[in-house]
Amino acid sequence: MDRKLLLILNPTSGRGAAAGSLFSIVNGFSKTGWEVTVIPTQEKGDAQKIARERAADFPFLVCCGGDGTLNETVNGLMEVQDRPLLGYIPAGTTNDFAATLGIPHNPEQAALEIGGGQRFCCDVGDLNGRYFDYIAAFGIFTDVSYTTPQQFKNVCGRVAYFLEGIKQLSSIPHYRLRVEWEGGSQVEDFIFGAVTNTLSVGGAQPRFVDGIALNDGLFEVLLIRNPRNFFELQTIVTLLLKQELNPKYFTFIRTSSLRFSSESEIPWTLDGEYGGSFQSACIRNHPRAICIAVPRPSGESAS
Repeated sequence: MDRKLLLILNPTSGRGAAAGSLFSIVNGFSKTGWEVTVIPTQEKGDAQKIARERAADFPFLVCCGGDGTLNETVNGLMEVQDRPLLGYIPAGTTNDFAATLGIPHNPEQAALEIGGGQRFCCDVGDLNGRYFDYIAAFGIFTDVSYTTPQQFKNVCGRVAYFLEGIKQLSSIPHYRLRVEWEGGSQVEDFIFGAVTNTLSVGGAQPRFVDGIALNDGLFEVLLIRNPRNFFELQTIVTLLLKQELNPKYFTFIRTSSLRFSSESEIPWTLDGEYGGSFQSACIRNHPRAICIAVPRPSGESAS
């Protein structure tokens, strides 16, 4: 078997943690028999370009950085027909997808476990042609991750997301939307919407729904209606903290595709990065489109 591995490294992720851990990462992969080639990114979009142009040269392509780096890499791989095995070394501030897949946050341990790991083929979503790994969202708080200065995010970590988000509470934007999905539709004013394929969002694991699978061809969709007064807003916050979905305030559906339509353009975030503003957003699930290396179950060794 060809044991060549390409490591796409974002040196600015997580206070420069990726660059500082390079030796440990390479050492971890070397211990599992991989010959590593490293290409650092220089600017936004590089990971996508490198993944697209070098996918045919390596059986194993690993990206190291935050969820944004992973998103770029997946977008690059989705542009080619024959996709190599994907690996992910988390080095960002939240790393939801790594948490969902059980990938350790310690760089060398992550390299050891995915270097000797197993394949897991998972779904990939796309919004108007731009791919996402685990979440497409609009509304309150969703722009925090891409408007917060990188230096602030690095110093304060996920606390920065909440500090910036609090500033929005004095004026909550809402959108009049028509939402259509397989077998249903709805027209409402919403303050938030999330289309997800993950067990972790913002470092938290939702408990309000069972049976989430990353390879079932379905999204989990949560929509929050616009509160009519401060009391309803407080009720919504309380229900969210308790992870209870009262249908008076929330809509929850499972579907493989859906469309959002509005009179004005709505900004979307994809995997924590700005994904564009649209009047019409068509979202589709691509079942098991990417195979990613994940740790083996405890006690099981590579054959």
